[in-house]
Amino acid sequence: MMAGLGPLLASLAAMDVAAFTRRLKRNAILYALALVFLLTAYALAVAALAIQLGSLWGMPIALLVVAGGALVLALVMYLWIVMENRAEARRKQAAAASSSSKALMVTAAISALPLVMKSRPLLLASVAAGLGFLLTRSRGPADRRHAGEPAE
Repeated sequence: MMAGLGPLLASLAAMDVAAFTRRLKRNAILYALALVFLLTAYALAVAALAIQLGSLWGMPIALLVVAGGALVLALVMYLWIVMENRAEARRKQAAAASSSSKALMVTAAISALPLVMKSRPLLLASVAAGLGFLLTRSRGPADRRHAGEPAE
């Protein structure tokens, strides 16, 4: 364990910590300034939109339209986030189910291994089945198409 830690500690000691902190501070300041300018541009764009709509429909209606547009955009973003979180939860659940079923299959295979090793016909059948499985897994999805199915 400690033998693998030695090169990592040596590379950490060789790194210039002062240069790293200077670069980190500089980037933080520059990103903060860029964010301030971006927020200023956004506020001015919303104000210009409100003024333009105010000249067409009147100021109270224009402000209501701008606020409604912002609310609709916020709701769309919220729904997008909720859908992505649900999809990620489904993917995690499917991955967990898949890994648990794989673990169960590996456990069953390991427990059946002594029986298979003692019986020559079972050993030959399991080797043939394993080779067949590997051959079907190595073929691409285009090769698995049936002759009657149209090409995509």
